[in-house]
Amino acid sequence: MVGGRGLIVREYCWNGDPGPAGSWRDITYRLRKLDLATGAALWTYTAAEGIRSLHVPSVAPTVLAVSAGDTGITDLISLDDQGHNRATISLRNGAYVAECSDTEYLMIDDCPTIAVGKEQVFIRSKDQLEEQTYNWIIGFDLATGDTTKKFDSGPGALLQPVRMSGDRLLALRLSDDHIAPNALVALDPRTDEEVPFLYFGLPSEAQLMTMTDQNDIVVQDGRLFFGVKSANGPGDGKKKQWSYLVLGIGSVVPQKS
Repeated sequence: MVGGRGLIVREYCWNGDPGPAGSWRDITYRLRKLDLATGAALWTYTAAEGIRSLHVPSVAPTVLAVSAGDTGITDLISLDDQGHNRATISLRNGAYVAECSDTEYLMIDDCPTIAVGKEQVFIRSKDQLEEQTYNWIIGFDLATGDTTKKFDSGPGALLQPVRMSGDRLLALRLSDDHIAPNALVALDPRTDEEVPFLYFGLPSEAQLMTMTDQNDIVVQDGRLFFGVKSANGPGDGKKKQWSYLVLGIGSVVPQKS
């Protein structure tokens, strides 16, 4: 189940055919968007056969991230207000990173590398490491599936989408040499402008907190927060070990009273 400005429930059905229990080939998915006031279904969407997994990175507009007979996200699908397919964005060429997590809490919207706006969805490319580290963030039109905007990180840095803020995309600009500062930036698809919000460094013990598969990254009230999704203490007989669980970063500009 995922909420926000709408409520969508994912139904996970096993058809009961002979074969290994839990085989993805025997599983089908169905989505129902519910009326927040009455709980009645506004529309129902049934995924095609052969879908290995289905996540919902955005409810309004509705965007699905599916794995069609392969590991990893292979397609992004945008739906209209009636639950009908608007556009399909194929990610099968392996150039992009679109990741969603399956957790024990059955969250269906945990897709930290996918940022959805009113008209576009943004994902990042795979890191290019052959000569100089760099990557880019690419936008796709939700109505047509066509590419729209491309934001390059430039050499020695990586761009990582965080979330939308109005019509602008908030992203992390991560320095490769750990000398130049990292930054939280706003990318404007209309003007191609990049505006820095925060420059920051991370302690060596917290460098891995920028990895989206192991950490939550949240921007709220002008602050940037990193939080680990799980933590393990030292085993019996070992010395106490300190680890970062949550790290918050804010502006050094004094607040006006």
